[in-house]
Amino acid sequence: MIFACVNTKGGVGKTTTAVHLAVMLTRQGRTLLIDGDPQASAASWAAWRRESQYEPSPTTTCLAGKAILTEGKQLAKGFEHVVVDAGGRDSVGLRSALLLAQRAVIPIGASNLDAAAMTDLLEVVELARDYNPELDVRVLLTRVDPRTKDAAEMLEFLAEQQLIVLPTQVCERVAFRRAIGEGASVQELNRDQAAIAEMEAFFKEVMV
Repeated sequence: MIFACVNTKGGVGKTTTAVHLAVMLTRQGRTLLIDGDPQASAASWAAWRRESQYEPSPTTTCLAGKAILTEGKQLAKGFEHVVVDAGGRDSVGLRSALLLAQRAVIPIGASNLDAAAMTDLLEVVELARDYNPELDVRVLLTRVDPRTKDAAEMLEFLAEQQLIVLPTQVCERVAFRRAIGEGASVQELNRDQAAIAEMEAFFKEVMV
C-alpha cells in the first residue's frame, strides 16, 4: 500500500508519524520512504539511522514536486509498501503525494490553528479525489496534552467534517524527539512504554 503523511501545517508530528509507519511496515516487507519535504527531516532521520545501525530500515529517497507522483509511481513497483512524508504546506509536492497515495494519514494537533489548517487541507484533498477517487483519508490526533480538553474539542470539529479519525491519540512525549534524533523508533529505543503502545495501536488501526 502507498501511504502519504500530509498536512499543510508544520509541527504536527508528520515526519515522526511517517518514519514510525515506515519502520513498522519494513518489518512486513520491502518499504520505500519518500521524503517530499524541502526540510528533508525524514532523510536526516534515515542518515542518523544508518550511523546507529538500526535494522531493518526502509529504503529512503528524496523527491520534490511532480516527481513525487511520476518517479514515485515507478519506484513503488519495486516495493511492497511506500510512505511519503510530504511537505508541511500546500504545494505541488503535497498534491502529488495525494495523487500517488492509496491512503492519506493526516496527523493533526488540537489547536484552533490546526483546525484552520485542516479546513484548507480538506479542500486540497477533495481536489485530489477528482483524479484519485479511491484515496482513503485517516486522521491521527498527535502531540496531545491529556491534561486539557483540546483533543475533545478537536474531535467534535473532525466529526462535523465527517472524517475517519483513528481511535489512538499520540501524546506529546520526549521519547519521540529522542527516537527521531537517534534514527530510531520508540520501540527500538524501548524507553517509554506509553509511546510504544501509542505507535503500535496507531499501526494496527491505520492498516485496517
